Amino acid sequence: MFLSKLDIFQVRNLEAVQLLCHPQANIIYGANGSGKTSCLESIYLLGRGRSFRHRDLRVVVNNQADELVVSARLTRDSSGSSHQLGIKRTSKGQFEARVDGKSLQSAVQLVSELPLQLIDAHSFMLLEGGPLQRRQFLDWGVFHVEHGYTELWRRFQKTLKQRNQLLRHGRMDEALLRTWTAELTPLCEQITQFRQAYLAELREPINRAVGAFDGLGEVSFDYYCGWDDSRPLDEVYEQDKTRDIATKTTNHGAHRADIRIKVDGQPAADHLSRGQIKLLVYALKLAQASHYREKSGESCLFLLDDLPAELDYQHRGQVIAYLNELGCQYFITGVDKQDFECLLEKMPHKMFHMEHGVASIDETTGIESL
Repeated sequence: MFLSKLDIFQVRNLEAVQLLCHPQANIIYGANGSGKTSCLESIYLLGRGRSFRHRDLRVVVNNQADELVVSARLTRDSSGSSHQLGIKRTSKGQFEARVDGKSLQSAVQLVSELPLQLIDAHSFMLLEGGPLQRRQFLDWGVFHVEHGYTELWRRFQKTLKQRNQLLRHGRMDEALLRTWTAELTPLCEQITQFRQAYLAELREPINRAVGAFDGLGEVSFDYYCGWDDSRPLDEVYEQDKTRDIATKTTNHGAHRADIRIKVDGQPAADHLSRGQIKLLVYALKLAQASHYREKSGESCLFLLDDLPAELDYQHRGQVIAYLNELGCQYFITGVDKQDFECLLEKMPHKMFHMEHGVASIDETTGIESL
């Protein structure tokens, strides 16, 4: 799966940018503030309907415009078919998404059309941050390989919300609480089964990815499902009832799950250096991409923001080699093109120079033929 042409209008300082993309390696370099990361942000908008830099999309729209538009031509690996994707966001918060001219009902449908992996300066939070980041990592994988997971997740979220709203009421209707609890329990158990099955399948791709990088040990996982799984969940909820009412929230369930990631038997976040943590995050994301390709026959797309600042030269080369082995299209940003020239000098790629929100192809470095 790859983008052959990307059109960006009014995304931050990018008034009108068109990239004729290479199906594999695309390097975007330029000074800070030139618009490099905004190019990656535009692709992310196209695949997620939101930004990875700011929750309020009104600040992503160019301050001289009323709306932003991102569109792209997408070609799939397995079928060779091409599709036109497009999204529009207005400064008033309106959202539209289309595939081949047909409107999509929600941004969730974009996610299945354009599977993305982002690695930036905040990605180390996968190990050092809270459980939410690790649940999102896990759910990305389950969503893309289990077709029924999206609907299950929606039902779970709706039921959890209803139960929590009831817990926040001044007067407790215990019969209604039992109803919502009875509906929530099997949903939590099904989500847990999907997550555990996915994590078990991911172990081998993780071992392969970790083995491709120097400086990492043996990676293992402990999965916490969100409650004491030595006891039935309905029993946990019955015992939790007084606490849930007092705290006005559901204290156990699939929404409290976590993955405890270890290296050589020790918690990774506590025992690895910052550089090793970054490298392990790359390995985990690449392992997900490898598993996704094995299950679906498609590659996903990688966005790597400021790769030279994240990794040393040797590990940079190892990451690029792994991406090439997977057949992924990737977009990498950096300040200096010299950081990439030696890594890519013998392989097909395109290199773009960003300056003041304008992109130009660097004819002296890009190698377009395969």
